[in-house]
Amino acid sequence: METIAVYVVLAVQWIGTAMHVIAIVLGLWAFIDAFLRPAEHFVAAGKRTKGFWLAVTGGAAAVIVLMGAASMFGLLAVVASCVYLADVRPALKMFKPVTVRSRIRKPGRGGPGTGWH
Repeated sequence: METIAVYVVLAVQWIGTAMHVIAIVLGLWAFIDAFLRPAEHFVAAGKRTKGFWLAVTGGAAAVIVLMGAASMFGLLAVVASCVYLADVRPALKMFKPVTVRSRIRKPGRGGPGTGWH
């Protein structure tokens, strides 16, 4: 029975460590994504400002690293990072640059297997 208890304790410790690492990755992902987005996109999407989200996600990442995800503040920090990733990020992705093809295919000038003859 004592051996089972030892393995249960080890499993709980590993799960806690994995949750902490995942929370850190989420926090850093949210901060880096907010940092790389243009400031105009935040305003255009109606999602506050870039500075606001940098402060929220940066503060959340710092709280998670320093206090852990299991504390009360750590849980709030994880929620803040998840709100950015689930709500703000998709709204900002709508404003990504559009790529335009540099060449237009004309009938009769396509290559083999293109269907244009």
